[in-house]
Amino acid sequence: MTKYLVRASYNGSGFKGMISKPSDRGEAIKGMTSALGITTECIYFSPSTGEAIMIIDSDVEKNARLMMVVMSSDTFTGGSIIDLIDTDSMLSAMQDSGSLLGTYKSVAD
Repeated sequence: MTKYLVRASYNGSGFKGMISKPSDRGEAIKGMTSALGITTECIYFSPSTGEAIMIIDSDVEKNARLMMVVMSSDTFTGGSIIDLIDTDSMLSAMQDSGSLLGTYKSVAD
């Protein structure tokens, strides 16, 4: 599986629910992601941006399911799932790309 950075922005209803019925939202999130077969490495909340932020191990299909469940809850205004690679993988991509530099010929050429 691949690591992803997930960001979900709470809406007014989400904040109202957290205030009226305080609960551990991290446990709720972990329960949902686990049910989807997603491993949650860590969860953070950003009071300044009104977001839940997570690092997960997942795949594209599971991410699609996650976004459908999250966005259908009427708790969030939007979200994003960003793929992540480690520095070794990025170095490998740089090296492989360097060997291919100039091999693509544009139709405009």
